[in-house]
Amino acid sequence: LKRRRAAPRVGHLDPARRGSGMKLSLYHHGGGGSKRSSSIADPNEAAAKPSSVLLDRVKQSVSASAAGSRSQQDGDNMRETSSTVMLERTNPLPVSEEDNPKVAASKAIAILSKQEKDGYCAIEAASVYGAAVAMPQIARSAGWPGTFLTLVIRIYGFLLLNFLLQGFLLSMIGEEQLMWYPFAGKMHLCDFGSNIKDCPDAPNCKGPLGTEYSAPRLYDYDIWSTRIFVKDSLKAIFPDKAEELDKSVDPGEYGMENYYCRTACIFLFMLAVVDDLKGTWSLAKTLLKVPNAAESWISYDIPTWGTKDDIKTIQDYGELDFVSFKVAGIPLHWKLINLLFIMAPKLALWFALVKSGVHYLMETAGIVDVIVNAMALTFVLEVDEMVFQRFSTSLTKHIMMNMENLPNFSTEEEEEETEQHALERFVNTELGAGRWRKLSMVIPMNLLLVIVLQAVFMYEYYLRNCNRHADGSWVSKSMTLPASLNYRPFQLMFGFEGERESEEFWVMPD
Repeated sequence: LKRRRAAPRVGHLDPARRGSGMKLSLYHHGGGGSKRSSSIADPNEAAAKPSSVLLDRVKQSVSASAAGSRSQQDGDNMRETSSTVMLERTNPLPVSEEDNPKVAASKAIAILSKQEKDGYCAIEAASVYGAAVAMPQIARSAGWPGTFLTLVIRIYGFLLLNFLLQGFLLSMIGEEQLMWYPFAGKMHLCDFGSNIKDCPDAPNCKGPLGTEYSAPRLYDYDIWSTRIFVKDSLKAIFPDKAEELDKSVDPGEYGMENYYCRTACIFLFMLAVVDDLKGTWSLAKTLLKVPNAAESWISYDIPTWGTKDDIKTIQDYGELDFVSFKVAGIPLHWKLINLLFIMAPKLALWFALVKSGVHYLMETAGIVDVIVNAMALTFVLEVDEMVFQRFSTSLTKHIMMNMENLPNFSTEEEEEETEQHALERFVNTELGAGRWRKLSMVIPMNLLLVIVLQAVFMYEYYLRNCNRHADGSWVSKSMTLPASLNYRPFQLMFGFEGERESEEFWVMPD
């Protein structure tokens, strides 16, 4: 038991884990002068055990520690000493030192596997989406006080601002792709130039002008379109030399620099955005699993293992440490509100970004450009976190950072089992033939999810924008201009072309 400064401390409690994972660490003195940490998993449970004896020993130790602490002055510097009081070990280890790591591994695997499989009813702590779910429930639990009601109105205002910003940015990406690309004469990239190293005896060896690719004739669209403009301008100025210009002026071909780099960058883009999809799925599970009841999300909890003054002294607590925020039951009408006005728009924005992002990366020909754009596009999904961090009050941030999640699993079996039973379970399931049954964990499910999502969205791009030729080449569909420049945000966000002119300005040459 160590005492530092004026407040004696017997252990450290993380306020964010109070209630579900509270641990009061003590040092026990065993044979050979070794020290081993023991813990009380929950002080409230300790009240049913002979904890009064332990509490008396703690108080005596704190008093002894306070009497033994000294502050000394050395010149202008203050030095501080601490005294340590050892408690004798009362529960010797029931397993050998050789088996001790196996018991530890058994406990860790069992509990952490449940956490991985079943997870928690949780909300995003650093996002305006999570605050929009939690703050109304906390205000409801406290009877809608003025301060909390104001915070709820503020957070809904920030939620609306986030929707407007994200939606506007996505509609601008769509406007660039669906309106201004065609007016610039740009066709879809598809797989133009993807097999340039194997040309001319491979698919995708003919460019948008119908000529065969070669490395010196490959350009990105900006340079290629400029070269075509110069050639067309010369032909317009010197019409009598048009045939000679066609023979001597070569604008080259437009195509991608590296097919595999583009595919890898789309994979990285999906890897960056899939976490936001998992956050939406976590919100859906929370709305589904928490009770349809008006349970309290805020409470004032004083542990029963001692008086409030003792707890403040021992744990170095203030009044705020007794206030807890936790995920709890939500009335059915609030679940419907969260589903319709928070979760559904969040999922729609994610879908719009991924669809537009994959389309944009598929249309990027340069190696450096596709690498930079892959990470830049994820900026749109970070707007909700920026809005929350910049505009939320310290009260809202404190509540969200200290929100306790509701576990969807129980560790009662692991808490009650003996070390011998844990060792036997470890030997049966993790060693010998049992270890081979764990090989199903080799392939991460998140990796499969990313690959499947990438395949789906890339296939959607090819299906809507490209034609497949008999030789296996993927070339752009014939291009037409938009019939109107009217701003239609939802149509642009989700990549719908709308009405087009009938005349085609580009067709793939035979």
